[in-house]
Amino acid sequence: MPKLGEMSKQGNSSEQIVNLLYNTGYRLTGSHNKTQELLTAVFNALNGNISINIALKNLCLIYRNKTTSSPGKNLPKAKSSPPAKDNSTDKIQEALLTLSPIERLVLVLREVLGLNYTEIAELTGIEKIAVTRLLNAGRWELRKQLAPLPSQRRPPEKYPIAK
Repeated sequence: MPKLGEMSKQGNSSEQIVNLLYNTGYRLTGSHNKTQELLTAVFNALNGNISINIALKNLCLIYRNKTTSSPGKNLPKAKSSPPAKDNSTDKIQEALLTLSPIERLVLVLREVLGLNYTEIAELTGIEKIAVTRLLNAGRWELRKQLAPLPSQRRPPEKYPIAK
């Protein structure tokens, strides 16, 4: 997925905007159904004005309002079985969904869309210093999950014992 800055230089087709919003929404929700609901609310709020910046700001604000107005409702449920596909993208998405919604939002805006801290603050209505703290906390949590410290890793068995 191209970074937001790259898209702005190329011009904004409505298809590019929809793809960017859908991919961003999916990273935030982890669900196609919730992403569709989120984008429906975003496009209803746009009233025909399909600017990438306005659309992305609406997505951020609607997502924040939905996740903070009903705590626990939009949080992911613990999974008892591993995902069907075992690739790095699935592991990252699964780890993202364990973060608080607000950490997830700023992390997706920074790491997926490539926005700077000031842009994230403007889009989300969060103070820049809070954006910094949220990014650090989110990155640390992802690092713990995706690349545990050597003391937390289980050493591989070189010579399994035959039973």
